[in-house]
Order: sequence, then C-alpha cells, then structure tokens
Amino acid sequence: MFRYLSLFLLQFILLLGDGLGKSAVNTRMKRGLSSHHHHSSKLSIKDLALELAKKHLLKMILDEQHDLDKAKENVYILERDRCTNIKSVGKPITHNTRSNLYGAWMKDPLGIMGAETIFTMERYYANVIQAFENMEKFKAGVVHKTYSLPYYFDGTGAVVYGPYLYYNRANSVYIIKYNLLTERMEAQISVSGFSARKNHYRSSGYSGMDLAVDEQGLWVLWGDDGNSYRLHASKIDVRKNAVTRTWSLSTEKMSHMGNAFVACGVIYCIDEYNSKTTTINFAYDTKTGKQWIPNIQFTNQYGFNSMVDYNPRERVLYAWDYRRLVTYPLTFEEQ
Repeated sequence: MFRYLSLFLLQFILLLGDGLGKSAVNTRMKRGLSSHHHHSSKLSIKDLALELAKKHLLKMILDEQHDLDKAKENVYILERDRCTNIKSVGKPITHNTRSNLYGAWMKDPLGIMGAETIFTMERYYANVIQAFENMEKFKAGVVHKTYSLPYYFDGTGAVVYGPYLYYNRANSVYIIKYNLLTERMEAQISVSGFSARKNHYRSSGYSGMDLAVDEQGLWVLWGDDGNSYRLHASKIDVRKNAVTRTWSLSTEKMSHMGNAFVACGVIYCIDEYNSKTTTINFAYDTKTGKQWIPNIQFTNQYGFNSMVDYNPRERVLYAWDYRRLVTYPLTFEEQ
C-alpha cells in the first residue's frame, strides 16, 4: 500500500516539477532570457523534484520494512515456546493513584499502539478511555488522547490488543471491537450463553465478562447461570471476530471469586479481592486439560482489587487496587 502511495507521490512531484519548470521558463521569457537558458532551468528544477521524490520513496519503503520487521518480532516474542506455569507472584509495585475506586489500566502487549503507552478506563460503567504517552506523562496527568466509545462498557475487564480495544458492551452479550486508530467500532462479538449482569466477580461492578490476553491471543472469562454459576473460558479468533472454543471450568462460583486471568494458556483464579492476603486457588491448563490447586500467595495491598490482567510482553500482572494502579512481578517454573 505504501509503495503504491509513494509511486503516486513520485508522479505528482514530477508533474509539479514540470509545472514549476514551465512557470520558470515563462517568467524568464518575459525577461528576455535565451531559450537555451530556459531549457536548462526547466531540467534542473525537474531533476531536483525527481531526486526529492526518490529520497521520499526510499524512506517510505525503509519505514514499511521496519514496521514489518517490528511486527514479525512482536509475533515471535509472544508466540515462541517459552511458557511454563506460574511459580510465584511478587509483592505489588505501586505506580500511580486515580480518583476512582474501580477501573482498568493496561498497555498494548503487541506494542502497535506504542510500547510505553498507557490506557485507563475508570469506573465500571462509562464510555471513555484515555491514553497517556508514557508513565511519566501518566503520573503528571498529561492525557495524550481521550476516546468516546460508541457504547458504554460494563465492568473492569477490557483489554487493548494491537490497535483494538475489546470490551463488554453494557448490559449485553456482546464484546465490542473498537479501532483506536480510526475511532470506529469494527465488530460486535457475541458470547453465546452469557447472561448480562447475572453472574460476576465478588467485587461486583458488572464484571461478569473479563477479557484477557496471553501468549496465545485473546480470551474472555465469563459466568452465567449455567455450569452451576462457575467460570467459562472462551478463545476468540480476532480475524474472524468470533468465539472458537469454550471451556466450562470446575471453579468455585464466579460470584465467590476475587478475579481471574490467563497466562500461557492457563486460567488462574484468585480467591479474594478485599482480603489483603489471599491465594491463587485454581489453575486449569487449556492445552493439556490438567487442573490443580496452585496455592500461590497473592496480596491485595490496598484492600479492594477490582481488576487483574496479565501482560505477556512484560510478563507481569496489572491491577487496580483501591484507586492504586499496581503491577505484580511473576516467577515462572523452569522449563
């Protein structure tokens, strides 16, 4: 696409150079200069335009190759076989404080929206997402861009994945796929069996549909009045914009959980959201079907953790704990 655009620009600049040359010739003819001098001036302007166009075309081709190489590197980083089970969760590191008790914050794990860009969605029912260029700007409260979403969101389970924001459309069975570059909705993905606002995490806030990203792609964790109110995990094909497979898990009731997340294809459930010391008390490997009780200590330092999500690029957990925005370092088992 960029090359076709470049060729068009090349032709345009050449025509512009030709027009400038003719303009120069006419001007000099009026001044009584020789025809030979007019011709050489025309050629020099056209040649200059040609050189500029060549340089512009070369730069665009190099930029396109750089973007392609970056995309390939990102895919490699996220998809290479380096996944094992979580061994331990470190103490939370506090990065910032916001005014709202509930919320979600995240980065794009693919880096397409900027490796350091931070996104926030405050409250559990709203239609705004804000972007900050980096942590320094975030702490200073300097907003890079504010997006008004086409539909309100429910809960604190939204994610940014590439140039798209995925979130649960309020009081519905749909996941909205919103393009952050064009600022338009691209798709609505239906989650069959989901009952809006009927089953959610203990922290409430309409968090009955929880989007997640790991090394394998996009997931949604959700609850309904089937499966004894326990958790479901569904894999989403981001190209087809559809759920491709669903696992009905043998967890405790979703309404008894603090939160849940996905890492390396494993679903992890956290027992409490408001007890400062709790545990990851359930794990299920979607690759092997193995289920176990990891009994990994997890700290809700500020006593009200309304969001927990895994970032596969940084291999840490992001969380929103009583207005504080924190990350948890993770240790994985050795291969």
